[in-house]
Amino acid sequence: MSVRLPPSTATRTTTTQAAAATATVTAPPAGLRKGDSGPKVKQLQDALVKLGYLTKAQVNTGPGTFGAQTEAAVKKFQGDKKLPTTGYYGEQTQAALKKALGGTPTTPTTPTKPGAKPPVISAPSPNSDSRKGADIDTIVMHHTASNDGKADLSWMRNPNSGVSAHYMVDRDGKIYQLVGDDKRAWHAGKSELHGVPTDVNARSIGIEIVNDGSGKTPFTEAQYKALTELTSHLKEKYDVPMKNIVGHADVAVPKGRKNDPAPNFDWARLRKGIS
Repeated sequence: MSVRLPPSTATRTTTTQAAAATATVTAPPAGLRKGDSGPKVKQLQDALVKLGYLTKAQVNTGPGTFGAQTEAAVKKFQGDKKLPTTGYYGEQTQAALKKALGGTPTTPTTPTKPGAKPPVISAPSPNSDSRKGADIDTIVMHHTASNDGKADLSWMRNPNSGVSAHYMVDRDGKIYQLVGDDKRAWHAGKSELHGVPTDVNARSIGIEIVNDGSGKTPFTEAQYKALTELTSHLKEKYDVPMKNIVGHADVAVPKGRKNDPAPNFDWARLRKGIS
């Protein structure tokens, strides 16, 4: 004997079943990395399961925990989407994930490949060490405290100075690379990021701009052009959030210890050029 449900009950049952069948999996906000945990990580894992980059069994071993398996899945997804395989779930990866899930990318105009790296002159410095596994998520701008690029370069390459940066932008716009991106350059000293004490050197790219830092010496057109090209490349390659493109003055501890890149540095111009 069959039981006929009242029309209203049947409608509710069908609607509930349809809703369950079409439950959407969405991309979480950007900014997740290995070691994080919580509902946003679980949301990321659910999305990776839906796309076939993780299995439910793998997620069940650490739901809501961004561990090695989740990092490997993120890297595989990034590789398939021709993104830098950093394992860091940043803005570009979020946009690609959202698109893969059937949504619209948060930033449709963001290129899927890093912009070309501008020409650099190799000038290796011995003043560096290991990042010890830290991901790059910050770019720090400095002034060299002089207007003599040749002397500044020599000082940062001197093993007795104990200082270095990844790049130096000279007055004529030439870009020198002193330390490879994969290494930890010695440029930030005791520091914090957004008020949280951290090893900024381990997670950042340091850029020295040849300028005395007095606030009276203008930065040159050639420097702004070179800096925009270099920063754009680094921002895209390492998925650096705009808020993490900072001056030494923003991260140095105690506050007021540094004024880099200088009071007259045109941040608005740089940010407009790389946005």
